[in-house]
Amino acid sequence: MISVSTPPAPGRRPRARRLLKWIAISVATVLVITVGGAYLVYLHLNGNLTHYDAGKNELIKRPKKVGKAQNILLIGSDTRAFAGSSKYGRLVAGARSDTAILVHLGAGASKAILVSIPRDSYVEIPQCKLTDGRVSAAQHNKFNAAYSIGGPACTQATVEALTGIHVDHFVEVNFAGFKNMVDALGGVTICVPQAIDDPIVHTANGFHGSGLQLPAGNDHLNGEQALGYVRARYSLGDGSDLGRIKRQQAFLSAVIRKATSTGLLLDLPALYSFLNAATKSVQTDPGFGLFQLKNLAGRLHGLKPGKVVLLTVPLSDTNAYRVIGGANASVVIWDEERTALLWNALRTDGPLPGTEPLPSASPSVSASPNPTLIVPPSHIHVRVLNGTGQPGIAHKVADQLAQEGFDIVGVGDADSSGYTTTFVRYGTEKNESSETLAAAVPGSDRQLDGSLGSVLQLVVGSNYSGVVPVQISSGGVPTPSPSPTATLDTVTADRDVCAS
Repeated sequence: MISVSTPPAPGRRPRARRLLKWIAISVATVLVITVGGAYLVYLHLNGNLTHYDAGKNELIKRPKKVGKAQNILLIGSDTRAFAGSSKYGRLVAGARSDTAILVHLGAGASKAILVSIPRDSYVEIPQCKLTDGRVSAAQHNKFNAAYSIGGPACTQATVEALTGIHVDHFVEVNFAGFKNMVDALGGVTICVPQAIDDPIVHTANGFHGSGLQLPAGNDHLNGEQALGYVRARYSLGDGSDLGRIKRQQAFLSAVIRKATSTGLLLDLPALYSFLNAATKSVQTDPGFGLFQLKNLAGRLHGLKPGKVVLLTVPLSDTNAYRVIGGANASVVIWDEERTALLWNALRTDGPLPGTEPLPSASPSVSASPNPTLIVPPSHIHVRVLNGTGQPGIAHKVADQLAQEGFDIVGVGDADSSGYTTTFVRYGTEKNESSETLAAAVPGSDRQLDGSLGSVLQLVVGSNYSGVVPVQISSGGVPTPSPSPTATLDTVTADRDVCAS
């Protein structure tokens, strides 16, 4: 029997081809819409960002970038230059850095350290190049005056000069931006140990108070309430800015816990809402855009709250007064020893003081050994001051000392530019350290200064001829163990203030 195959039904293959064609077109269309939509979202969010560029500041030599850690300066501005700002004090003119936090992100996203800098810190503000081309004079003042002088760029320059840490980027947010971001998160729950009643009062100096009223316990705060919580001061605790910093750290901890526990990155509508509010609410340096923000989020993804450490710059005297603008002003003074150890830990991306034994020193090599030197350079904190008037000489000397292992904690100008001799100034307990530093700087004279603490001053005179290696005697100082004076008052973001 001969079998005869049945021919295909007319039009079947053309219909199949048309179907495949339509499927391909549909898939391609979806891909174009998806990719194109994502690109439009990127353009929109990136376009939201506002950048501030004060121009390249040739006046100050910036610290070198070391390693792969990231340092970002978070600045909270108290400007009232936005709609509805009168409720926050319409009599307050200009703007100041109401909050400043140096955020250190360890290499490999292994840790994050947030250091709050009190706005009333009495510090040296370096020369700053302003947007109109003028140059401000170096001066001693409260830390937040740097923002009033030259905005976020001057604040960043001040932080770099004080710490010796390279700041990669700055991010500034004002009152309105802070509120919008908290609302975009859906609010934040914070534990309030004691009820808060902080009414707004009007005095001859303007408005004071936040208007916040909260019962004790767990309170869910919207943006307006959260702003009141981090700003409240006069009717809470001792009424100081230091107490407010503690509340700000508690709030940031609550934000970190929420962001890491609610899967914000997986909720696309919520993520877009937050990013839209965040990018509209901040001002950054020109080098910090949405791409850098994305990379930053990637580094923080998976970082547990227990690995996020919050602390305040160590203080030695919280009730000091200094003459500023012809009048006595209440200021806070940094503890030189603990602050120097903190900045060194961040510069090297190492452990915070008190968390691990301090490293032992390796003897330096010298062409002319001096058996009387017992303190190695790595244990000596030095502030270099220019006493000659020669531009850049203090930074040059600081770099040379750093290459020999000395810990440079700051660079500035001396009280005079007429020094003919280089001086090593030291406190009563740093005689041996001064001998090492003087040996490293030939031609220098040592000078006891009882007002100095653990940081030595090197005043560069016109006779300065360079830095030489030194050799430490085999009977040098042993590896020190952490002591109460070397530890810091830290908390981690997983800590609940009501549970302590």
